[in-house]
Parts: sequence; C-alpha cells; structure tokens
Amino acid sequence: MKLSRRVTETAPYLFHLIDEKRKAAQEKGIDVISLAIGDPDMPTPDFVLDLMNEEMRDPRNHQYPSYKGEPDFCRLVADWFEKRFGVELDPRNEIMATIGSKDAVSHLPFVFIDPGDTALVTDPGYPAYESAIGFAGGSSIRIPLVAERRFIPDLDAIPTDVADKAKFIFINYPNNPTAAVADESFFKDLVSFARKHDLVILADNAYSEVYFEPQDKPISIMQITGAKDLSIELHSFSKTFNMTGWRIGFVVGSKVLIDSFLTLKSNFDSGVFMAIQRAAARALAHPDAPLFNEQRTQLFKKRRDIIANALSQLGFKFDLPRASYYFWVRIPEIYSSSVVFCADLLEKQGLVFTPGVGYGPSGEAFFRISMTAPDDNIEKAMERLRNFVKGL
Repeated sequence: MKLSRRVTETAPYLFHLIDEKRKAAQEKGIDVISLAIGDPDMPTPDFVLDLMNEEMRDPRNHQYPSYKGEPDFCRLVADWFEKRFGVELDPRNEIMATIGSKDAVSHLPFVFIDPGDTALVTDPGYPAYESAIGFAGGSSIRIPLVAERRFIPDLDAIPTDVADKAKFIFINYPNNPTAAVADESFFKDLVSFARKHDLVILADNAYSEVYFEPQDKPISIMQITGAKDLSIELHSFSKTFNMTGWRIGFVVGSKVLIDSFLTLKSNFDSGVFMAIQRAAARALAHPDAPLFNEQRTQLFKKRRDIIANALSQLGFKFDLPRASYYFWVRIPEIYSSSVVFCADLLEKQGLVFTPGVGYGPSGEAFFRISMTAPDDNIEKAMERLRNFVKGL
C-alpha cells in the first residue's frame, strides 16, 4: 500500500493522541479526570434546540444547501456582526458558511499555498494551523509567543526576507492555548505589517464570545481600517452556544478572498445542512442569547477562580486567563519536559492536562488546563494536583 507523504509525514493529531492515552489509562482501571479538551461540558441551550426542531421540520432544509451559505444565514450573520463589532458586511459577497471553524483552518491554506511556499504561524499555536499548511504542500515559519510580551508576537523581529516570502499569517486571539487577548493597537500593526509584506491575515476568532471582563471583550480585525481587503476572519458557533458537535461556523472578508475560498470549498464539499445554518444564525438574535452568554460567563469565571486559587497556592506560575477556556501554566522546575510532567500526572493521579509542546516548541515549558468540565470534576482535579505536588 502506497500512502501519500502528507499522511505518512504528518504526526497524529494531538488531541487524538491524548484521547487514546486517556482510554488506555481507563482500561488499566485508573479513574481518569480530563481537563485537556476545550469541549463545553454544558448542553446546547434549549432555545437553540427549539430553533433546530423548527428548521428540521421545514422541507426546504432537506435539499442540497448553497455552497456559500444560505442567504438568510449570511444576512443574520451580517446583522450580528454589525451589532457586535460595528462593522458592516455585504451578506452576498463577504460572508461564507463553514463546517465549523476547523473546516476553514484546514482548507484556507490550499487557497494560498503552492508546494514549496511558506506561511507564518504563532508558536505556541493551534496544531491544525501547521498541519493544514503542510497538507497544502507548504512549510510553517514559527513566530515565538513569550510571556514577557503577554503572548503577543513581535512583528519587528520577523526577518524581512522571511516575511516577504510568506503567503499568509495565522493569528488567533483570544488565543488558544495561552488565553491572551490582543488589542486594537496590535491589530493595526498587524494590518500594516501584512500590507508591507503582501501577506494575507487569517484571523481565527473562534473564542470571540468567551471572555470574563468588559475591558477584555475581544475585537474583530475587521474593525481596523483596510483590514477587510487582506484578511479573512474565522468564527465558530461551537464555543458561543455550546455547539461543538453541530459543526457550523463562518468566515468574513473581502469579496475577492471569499470567492477564492468558495472556489476551493465548492470542489471539496456540498456545504452545511441548511437546518443547522438557519438555527445557528437565528440563535444569534434570539432574545434568550444574552442571558445564556451571561450565565456561561459566570460559570467559567467561577471555574477560573477555583483553578487559579489552587495553582497559586501550589506555587505554579501563570497569567490569569482573560478569555477562552484555558490556563497556560509553567511546569514545575524539576521537569524539563511537558510530556513527562503530564505523563506523570496521568500515571500517578489519573489527571489529564495537555503538554505545552504539543502546540509548538515554545510551549515545552508549559501545560494547558481546560475549564470545560463539571465543577465537581474541577474540584477533584485540583485536589489530585495538590496530592501530586506533595509527592514531588
């Protein structure tokens, strides 16, 4: 059997490996608590389920969907985008539905990359960025994110020849895994940088609605003058409404960029089930949405404080998360490997965290904790972490 190099030379997906290790530990009889995956533990809210029930029973929704996205989906997304970010989008030309944001992450590189091309990615960063670039035949140039800069890339440190050769840059704020938030000043600098070096910006904004304080409310790169012409921003309903299994998201950008992506996507798949599109888009303007968002914020603030208090008491070094579901924490000094640290935690306490090196070499000294688990599991996990530290 002759497999392609894009398969044989690509490592298995990080979270698949973590899940396999969790299953293996459970098969050995270990009682496992996982705080590794960013999958909301609470169900999709009832008002979204009610909308889906209506749309499922509408006969018009059971045919092939539009490749680009249904007109009413794009219109409702445009209405939400203007209300949320103050940015007007043309629903006919500047919005496109996707099968979740990972669909966009994994396929957008094919729009820009020819074999041998390069692209810029942050390190640490979501592993799918590099995988997608590699599948498209390109290679990734890593931009380190360091705590001293609050995990914001130093654009001035990127060599001119490297930036000139790159086709695009992947950016993700609020950031996974570091939970950092970028401000307007950074996005202005990024747009200027991209224009100078003829780069496209792929801005992953999947966590735009997961934040804890008003001053940290994430912005859209589309709010920056001139950004639309050279940027595609990715959005997801997964985190916004606990809809990870539904696989629905959207991208926004100029007509030229959206049309280019549509050319690729229309040859890859047949779009998103219309009932899901319409239910998701209607949820954005539903009167129950603001209350749900507030309740979710309070839930995760409570969990954040539980974890932060435990980590502080145990002497771990970390920044308090400002957005997203994650803590980005330094491993104990007696360890030189995040993989070894996390493996020890699993073996000795049945506790699963994500090793930082899985997000890139710059993550080696860190591990990630997800807040997407029931409160009692988080309490138990912190107690297990206390017991582990006592044994060091």
